[in-house]
Amino acid sequence: MNSFFNKPISSTARNIIISASYVFLTALFFAGGYAIGYHNGGGMISTPVAVTTQAEDSTPEPSPTIEPSFYRVILEDGELRLYKDENGSSRLISHEEISEGAFPGYDIEILKGGRSFPTIEDALELMENFLS
Repeated sequence: MNSFFNKPISSTARNIIISASYVFLTALFFAGGYAIGYHNGGGMISTPVAVTTQAEDSTPEPSPTIEPSFYRVILEDGELRLYKDENGSSRLISHEEISEGAFPGYDIEILKGGRSFPTIEDALELMENFLS
């Protein structure tokens, strides 16, 4: 009853089998990760994001029929919110909770009335002052 499976395996054959299994499992791990990443849209960010730099800021003046856009920071419902107002419509860009008791009443009243800025950098600077 001497079958193929009852024969002892040499140490060389055992080392080859162990090495091959490590290579196979590593390849399987990376292939699985690639498949999951491809299935989820190829990464953490699946929609393109436009980033404006200083060099791109030289846009021509808007025509007289188009209302210029501006950014508005306002305190509503305990949140400091950043809106972009353009052509009569308002779009929420960011919102963060804020503790109203941590600031003087005068500052809170100004924020509740809202502050407008021509650039997003100025609006973000005000938000950073209250959130940091």
